[in-house]
Amino acid sequence: MTELAAHGIEVTLPAGWEGRVFKRPGAGEVTSAAEGAPAAAGESTNAVVHVATIPLPIGVGDFASGAVDDLGRDDALIVLFEYDPASADQPLFQASGLPKRLSPDDFSPTMLQRTIRGQAGSQKFFHDQGRAFCLYVVLGAFANRRRVVPQVNDVLSTMTIAAATPSASAIEPTTSAPSTTAPTTTSAPTTTTEPTTTTTAPTTTTAPATTTTGAP
Repeated sequence: MTELAAHGIEVTLPAGWEGRVFKRPGAGEVTSAAEGAPAAAGESTNAVVHVATIPLPIGVGDFASGAVDDLGRDDALIVLFEYDPASADQPLFQASGLPKRLSPDDFSPTMLQRTIRGQAGSQKFFHDQGRAFCLYVVLGAFANRRRVVPQVNDVLSTMTIAAATPSASAIEPTTSAPSTTAPTTTSAPTTTTEPTTTTTAPTTTTAPATTTTGAP
């Protein structure tokens, strides 16, 4: 198993999963391919989590565009995307707490940011610890959702969110090793109205980076 912890978010990955917790650099900060493109001047950046049953390539978007095409029929990809804390009071984020258990009925082909034949998605907007998030999950096969969703729930059950602090945001992003033993341009999902955002989607990622708002 692999432990990931950065930016006030922790998650434990079982064997066969890999992931990263990252935050895109702010304007003017030194960047690397792993961190993604810096935000535009005046934009803030927040935490992003990607975990999946497939290797996560460099250059995937905040909502994992560039990776979902690689999902097999028994694969899943989980995205936790943070918006600015001021969004936590908006009606879109009125649900309280990170969803720890999804139902197969929460998934639908119509919940994908980009329709891919056979796949299904689920998205949940919520606030937790004074922070605003979208949980976006993609399954490689809608037909296999009853088999794969319990694996997604196993990962979600280990995920925790702490209140945002200066020290949490200063933590270096972390990445899991590709699994053997244990193991951004984006647009937000289209099925729910998103809060007004100003973030430019990052263009690369392999190791952690983050964004403020963002679009998958």
